[in-house]
Amino acid sequence: MRHALTFAAIITALSAAPLFAEGLVRCAGKLSDRDFYRAVACEAKPGGACKLPTRKWFAPKRRNLTVAIKFISPRFPDRSRREIHNALLAATHEINAVGADLRLSYVTGTRADIEIFLSATATGGIVRDTGDRNVDGTNMETGSVARVTFFWQTHSGQITDADIVFSKDILSRDIRSVVLEELTQSLGFSTDIVNPYYTKRSIFSEDGNVVTTLRGQDAMALRTHYPLR
Repeated sequence: MRHALTFAAIITALSAAPLFAEGLVRCAGKLSDRDFYRAVACEAKPGGACKLPTRKWFAPKRRNLTVAIKFISPRFPDRSRREIHNALLAATHEINAVGADLRLSYVTGTRADIEIFLSATATGGIVRDTGDRNVDGTNMETGSVARVTFFWQTHSGQITDADIVFSKDILSRDIRSVVLEELTQSLGFSTDIVNPYYTKRSIFSEDGNVVTTLRGQDAMALRTHYPLR
């Protein structure tokens, strides 16, 4: 059975109320590496059990994952389009530099494993007219400027493909952080952390869009999820 999970990025100016029943771990203070990894990979509270299965891109695909902008609405702001393009290049570089057993490539003019949709949809609206049946009809929750969905095989946890939708309302100041967050989460990380300690330290923080690099425990989580053999 093929399963999907969708989650969203929040405009930083809005309160960080949960948008979905799953996808948030609330905690306090710095977590151990083990608790941090389990929080973002399987929605486990510190010291607790996983709520979600572990999902990964399997070899050999994970060593040649492609990322492409598949759809651009004529009503999507041109400045935001350029900024997202540049942010995607920066994000693929960040992920590739972590030292995990995976590699991403930004491509054009072809189908990709992770496909990007630049939608004219406002926050709170329904995505339409992209031509992709997995994307059209999905809801951009109130306050969300991006949402990522990845699909995986239930029996194995193998991710097969992913899509990321950006709202026309995304702010320039948020783009680089949100793009890195969504691209990182498309690799199998479906949980955000609600914890003041991580607001300016982790790409997985629910409460801010300020982190633009993968360092510390963020990098550790990627290397743990995709260890070099």
